[in-house]
Amino acid sequence: MKKTIISLLTAFSIIGISAQEKSYFLSSPSLSPDGKTAYFSYDGDIWKVDSNGGNASRITALDGEEINPRLSPDGKWLAFSSNQYGNYDVYVMPAEGGTIKQLTFHTGRDEMESWAWDSKTIYFTSSRNNNFGSFKTTIEGKTPQKLFSNYFNNTNGLVETPAGEYLFTS
Repeated sequence: MKKTIISLLTAFSIIGISAQEKSYFLSSPSLSPDGKTAYFSYDGDIWKVDSNGGNASRITALDGEEINPRLSPDGKWLAFSSNQYGNYDVYVMPAEGGTIKQLTFHTGRDEMESWAWDSKTIYFTSSRNNNFGSFKTTIEGKTPQKLFSNYFNNTNGLVETPAGEYLFTS
């Protein structure tokens, strides 16, 4: 009888814990330009939620892991990195959902950093050429261009000034 009671108490406590489970380790948040929607990575996918709280909606479900969601300044596009084919590449999709387009195709690790203010250029960091460096491409997926010719170009957190004159790193 004691074994049965202990088993039932253990089962109910496990059910109670999982029913009240909160989400932790949400990463790489990105706010919409109007500040009303937050996009983030969780459990290998990209999610969105009202910035005041509420239930989050999954907006990607690719085979790999999606990271670093970044919304374009005009709020129309969402770019992120995914390793669905073995290594991380940069992808773009409409912010409200739709067809996902792969922009980079390289064996190096391409990680989404930020958007240019024109919402047409994407900045990313890559491990191409056996070194991390900063690159840019377009939402059409044109051939990526290296931003700095210096071999010791270990940048990350790249952002552009609103006038598009300068690039800053963190």
